[in-house]
Amino acid sequence: MAEKDITEKVLMSYADVFADCVNALVYDGKQRLRGEELLAAPTESFYYGKGKMRNQFCDKSFYRMEGRQKKVQYIIENETQLSRRQILRKASYQGGAYREQLEQKEPVYPIISIVLDWTYKRSRIPRRLHRLIEWSGVYQEEAVLVDDMNLTVYHMRNLPGEMREGFTSDMGFVVDYLNEGSLEGRREQKIIHVEALCGMMEAVTKDRRFTELAGRLLERGEKKEGVRMCEYLDMLEARGQERGEKIGQERGEKIGEEKGENRFAKLINKLMGEKKYKEIQEVSNDKGRRRELYRQYGIL
Repeated sequence: MAEKDITEKVLMSYADVFADCVNALVYDGKQRLRGEELLAAPTESFYYGKGKMRNQFCDKSFYRMEGRQKKVQYIIENETQLSRRQILRKASYQGGAYREQLEQKEPVYPIISIVLDWTYKRSRIPRRLHRLIEWSGVYQEEAVLVDDMNLTVYHMRNLPGEMREGFTSDMGFVVDYLNEGSLEGRREQKIIHVEALCGMMEAVTKDRRFTELAGRLLERGEKKEGVRMCEYLDMLEARGQERGEKIGQERGEKIGEEKGENRFAKLINKLMGEKKYKEIQEVSNDKGRRRELYRQYGIL
């Protein structure tokens, strides 16, 4: 799980992929963000806990810039196991980001945070801070005095088709494969970040063919502008066929070997029963004589 989480961060660290995820998920596919206007934001913040200063890290964060001015900060969390207290993690990340602005003279910019859930099942964790507090048995008159906060979670293995159509970056390959089991719908789309995409595809599918092909895809990309998904699919198909033929050959050899041993054992038993010790010596060293006796005794 940890390895997969790291791999997801690699692909998401590219500004074009990050912007594409926000556009497809948050802005309904509208091209509100562009990779070239994003600036990587710090992922580390600090808090005081258990008697000492501690640090915490969010996954990926970018500022949307206008010139040298920060307009919005976006935070994307990749999760392979949602916590019941996930809403508090959002509160801590946003709290740290807003705290940094407290003594600054620049205009205050908003913090937008979303969670990408890569698990197979939907989670019933509290999506509102009020809901989490209510579960703890707080009086209603106390709960209403607390500022509420909502948690926005996108289940990446259960995205509707119209939402997936909004992806235009390499992340589109990932979400299509997770939801459809196919990459055919993006055959003509170019792969931009070959190594990061192949690594993520292996992480979410556990199929090593994706990373085994990364080097060959990079070589092709160096010879021309980018690599189209159709070329990738052709290579995957060829690699799968090669594996299938190898497995089939190995199984065939194993079956053939086992069958040969069984035939030979039956022949020896026949000869032993008839006390033909000379023939036993012959068949042990002579394949031709062995085949002849197989036919004679009707051993298939």
